[in-house]
Amino acid sequence: MSTFYFDADADLANLQGRRIAILGYGNQGRSQALNLNDNGLEVIVGNIEDSFAATARADGWQVHPIAEAAANADVKMMLTSDDSQPEVYEQWVKPSLKEGDVLCFAHGFNIHYGEIKPPAHVDVVLVGPRMLGEGVRATFLEGRGFPSLIAIHQDHSGHALARCLAISKGIGSTRMGVLMSSFEEETLIDLFEEHQPSLYGLRAMYEALVEAGCSPEAIMLDLYASGESVKWAEYGRDLGSFERMKRASQTAQFGHLVWSKQYFNRDAALRDMREMIGKIKDGSFYRALKGQKSANLKHLEETMAENDRHEMMKREDALYRLLGRRGGG
Repeated sequence: MSTFYFDADADLANLQGRRIAILGYGNQGRSQALNLNDNGLEVIVGNIEDSFAATARADGWQVHPIAEAAANADVKMMLTSDDSQPEVYEQWVKPSLKEGDVLCFAHGFNIHYGEIKPPAHVDVVLVGPRMLGEGVRATFLEGRGFPSLIAIHQDHSGHALARCLAISKGIGSTRMGVLMSSFEEETLIDLFEEHQPSLYGLRAMYEALVEAGCSPEAIMLDLYASGESVKWAEYGRDLGSFERMKRASQTAQFGHLVWSKQYFNRDAALRDMREMIGKIKDGSFYRALKGQKSANLKHLEETMAENDRHEMMKREDALYRLLGRRGGG
């Protein structure tokens, strides 16, 4: 089994006397900053002037320019978006890197693909929460914590692992456990999960049921809008993917475990998944993503607009207004 680390394996003393800069007060940045601060560590926030800076000030932080925060910290938490990080690093972080600093990433993407190449005199570590940013804060406050993948890319000080574990403990992750991984593995798994066509599968289910004469509202409530799927996901988290079926009715057990197998083509699924993995490993996805940023953004906007025009989205908007989840209902 791979190596896990928990609270007892991590010591916050490895961060004492070292100022931590949260560079990017977005989805992960806000939660990690608050958790580290609650654990008594010295934290400063660096962000550009945008809505996230306003949120940081509302939370009580003094917001510094990113270059200033980076220059005045020993641990630099790289928490801006993946696409912005190379520019943020080159312009505002790299110039002030000093011997013994720690560069900590939440995703392996930019190190793995060589977009960021740190100098040899710093430690480079990964603490990649397997949790949305809001959940990083919520599970910390609940006392449960959340799992993370960790990795050491560069150990200049000889203490990179101890510092990585201290960061993990500071944000609340060693409460549940962190798993030793690598920048490559984290990147592969994270991108692979994001390539699954589950949203289009959901839409196809909707289309098939409408064609069968079912009302759009009943379909959406049953498939996702009621929130039942949230509890089902929690059962998967707490009990296990297939073990949770023991909480379902016998009808559901037979449908999910026995009858559904005739509609699942394992060989075709594996073929597609292997292709996905291959295109991540050989850099095809990375090159497409990086290619022309403006073209990619245009393609994304066009695809979102196309999805918004789909009948399911129009029906969903009406349903969610009726349920009071969106304004104008």
